[in-house]
Amino acid sequence: MAGGTWTTMNKRRPGAYINTVGQKQPKPDTSLGRTLLIGHAQLGWGADGVIELDANSNFKALLGTTLEDSNLVALRETLKGALTVLFYNQNKGKKATLDEPTLPWVFAAKYAGTKGNDLHVSFEKDPNEQDKITVTTLFNTEIVDQQVIRTTTAAGLVSNDYLDVQLKDTKPTEDKKDGNQALLEALAATITVNLTGGTNEAGDVTAGLNGVLETQNYNVVTAAGYPADSNIHVLVAMAVERLRETEGYKIRGVVPALEGATNYDYEGISVIANGVELEDGTKISTTDAAGFFAGVSSAAGPTQSLTYAAYPGAVKANPALTNELTVRALNAGEIVFTGKRDNRVVIEQDINSLTKFTDDKPQQFSKNRVIRVLDTIAINTSEVFENQFLGKVNNDPTGRDLFKANRVAYMASLQASGIVQDYDAADITVDPGPDKDTIVVTLAVTPIDSMEKLYMTIVVR
Repeated sequence: MAGGTWTTMNKRRPGAYINTVGQKQPKPDTSLGRTLLIGHAQLGWGADGVIELDANSNFKALLGTTLEDSNLVALRETLKGALTVLFYNQNKGKKATLDEPTLPWVFAAKYAGTKGNDLHVSFEKDPNEQDKITVTTLFNTEIVDQQVIRTTTAAGLVSNDYLDVQLKDTKPTEDKKDGNQALLEALAATITVNLTGGTNEAGDVTAGLNGVLETQNYNVVTAAGYPADSNIHVLVAMAVERLRETEGYKIRGVVPALEGATNYDYEGISVIANGVELEDGTKISTTDAAGFFAGVSSAAGPTQSLTYAAYPGAVKANPALTNELTVRALNAGEIVFTGKRDNRVVIEQDINSLTKFTDDKPQQFSKNRVIRVLDTIAINTSEVFENQFLGKVNNDPTGRDLFKANRVAYMASLQASGIVQDYDAADITVDPGPDKDTIVVTLAVTPIDSMEKLYMTIVVR
């Protein structure tokens, strides 16, 4: 852990450095956020594409399994911090189906994949009312839907979260009785049928990755769950930098560290150095822990730092890093999970992978809270310009003054909220550009960071 006595104020790690006792840091509130998670496993179920999930979602219906599934560890950890997870699911196989001649319906699994073959439909006639039929959908052996119809109301059977139901266009019988009714009346007292033909199809996750990254509404993206040496992490990082720098999408990415691999050195990418061990003994790998940081990072606002934020349910770091290794990781721009004496695990410091500082990107750009502030200003300015000024306001002194007044008021609101400090109206200029339809805006801003280091001397009299 970081702490202990101090002689000079030269400590690298965040913490309390006191010559007698230390002091804990408060934990930030992280109640909001949207994270894009690139699914790494073939689940054999679920919509092909992005599935919006939260802690209360019906994971069995949407993904064909529960959060306890080992294939969903990264999702489970991401949901510990994120309010909403946009889960990118690859499922391009075929749907299981059932077209039984003795039944008036055609059944199809809601989604493609082999798990559709685990769907069964049972029909049970009421012994006291022969025209009353209970129709039960089972997923493996679990009842997931149950409906009651009459032999005269075949159209009353509707689709559910697992099955799509289509009524056949049957012909009347020779005695001109409704064909569907005749089929139901002829059913045995109890019958169970099974869907078949569902298949998985291996897809190329990278094929649609750019489209998903560009069209979804999220704050942070990660491919948590993929092995640390998978090239998907590099592709995600490259896409994040491209979208930030050339498209103006102020998103951020989270990737696991890999010794000897890519040095990202970019303020939009956070790199996770280690994992954690949970209360029940489950060991969360570095790549799965990247999901947690992505989720909690997307939830943090511009007034928040995640330095010393607790990892829910974690009791140990996995592996635990020595002071020397922790300092080395921090200097390399990596997120470190650190165990505390009260069996908590915290985020050592809320930083990103930027380590080479320049005049354009000074050291404060390595702090994620500062980046969240700058991204917030950039996003709001872009939205206001496009929605209220672009194509609507003249590019003349009056129009430019209107835009400046809007930004001055906005920056004043940020200062009042504790996001920036020392702001003055003179810190923004709005000038005409080289073309008649162009304005050039320059804004000087001082983001507020959080307290992270305490140096104290106790004098004994």
